[in-house]
Amino acid sequence: MNTPEPHVGWTVEQRAAVKRYLQFAAAFGFAGVVLSVFLIASGNGGGWALLGIIGCLSAIGCFFIRRGKNGPA
Repeated sequence: MNTPEPHVGWTVEQRAAVKRYLQFAAAFGFAGVVLSVFLIASGNGGGWALLGIIGCLSAIGCFFIRRGKNGPA
């Protein structure tokens, strides 16, 4: 009878990859927020949409990272 192995968490390689992806995403997220603020300040309504998209993507990313740390994704 095959019993599933317990989930022991992320490997060192997986944690390093997530760290690189987060740094990459943070750089683009920061640039997107700056662009969004500029668009909002100049009166363009698209800035609010861009800010909303960045917020949604950040929330989804946080959800998947927490889920991956706590159990199988």
